[in-house]
Amino acid sequence: MTGLAVAMDVVAVGFFAGFLVLVTRGETVPGGDGGRNAAMVLIAVSLGLLSVSLWSIP
Repeated sequence: MTGLAVAMDVVAVGFFAGFLVLVTRGETVPGGDGGRNAAMVLIAVSLGLLSVSLWSIP
């Protein structure tokens, strides 16, 4: 289970890095795609929180 937790953390870091890239570029998005930044942060946070319980399973 530790391997799964590590994989989830790596994916979460990837989503967060993608969010930071979008924010630092200051890229404007079309009207229907404005929630992409929020979605990337929410996915990263949820993957990180879900992996916490997996770290405690031997």
